[in-house]
Amino acid sequence: MKKMITMVLTTVMFISLITTQNAKAMEKKKVEKTTVLMLSVQSSLATLKNDIGNLPNELGETAQKLGLEIAGAQIWQYVGSDGQPNTKFRLDICLPIKEAKGDPGKFKFEELPVFNCLSEMHKGPWSNLGNTYQKMMGEMTRKGMIPTSTSREIYLNCDFENQENNLTEVQVEIVK
Repeated sequence: MKKMITMVLTTVMFISLITTQNAKAMEKKKVEKTTVLMLSVQSSLATLKNDIGNLPNELGETAQKLGLEIAGAQIWQYVGSDGQPNTKFRLDICLPIKEAKGDPGKFKFEELPVFNCLSEMHKGPWSNLGNTYQKMMGEMTRKGMIPTSTSREIYLNCDFENQENNLTEVQVEIVK
């Protein structure tokens, strides 16, 4: 009897999880302005890894040294990227914080503006993010949404050993 109850509860929890994930699938939303510690770099998809080096880790280390309260997952904001490997764009590597204080050195404090977007959760390796963007572009076309040249990736769970566990929220800015 105990095994049966455990199986039923496990099944209900699994169905609930799937339903919740589907409900949170692709959605149009408004992201409020966010205070961040950030650094901007010029890059392309082909040179991204070399261009950023250890900057994401340095950003976190700087926040820690300044005693900043982290307010969310790291955000990478792509401005001017069109999905082509050699197109140059600006990448803003951002760490949401509660308040700006101290000398950020080579980094800077900024406030990301309100962001109206189409959002989709991407689970798995970042090498497959292109599929998520394609899916989103198809949905925007079907619904008559107009994207801008800015998108964001919010790295909710990063697992470098088992990339199937990565969870990234992809946001594509849309004209309101």
